[in-house]
Amino acid sequence: MLYEDGNLRITQAPRPELLLVRGEIDVTNSAAVAQVLADVQGRFGRVLVDTSELRFVDVSGWRVLTAPHIEPPDRRPQLTTIAPCLQRMTRLMDDLGPY
Repeated sequence: MLYEDGNLRITQAPRPELLLVRGEIDVTNSAAVAQVLADVQGRFGRVLVDTSELRFVDVSGWRVLTAPHIEPPDRRPQLTTIAPCLQRMTRLMDDLGPY
């Protein structure tokens, strides 16, 4: 277990650089998610994220998971699966224009 609160649980898969994200990411826990991602990336050089069990994500969570502000792009988390709620948020953000 890397992180858990009442809404979110982050665990490592058998591959240590692969994280399983279950629940909801919002403004109340997105900073903790960012810290977990940074810690894993610091240890393994990259981080893969399975969001198949993510039920909700707000803009702060979307920014942490997609990290459009991180350069170079290969330093961003790599999403191995994209939950429907994350797909919807991405479409909404694309409609708004540049991040």
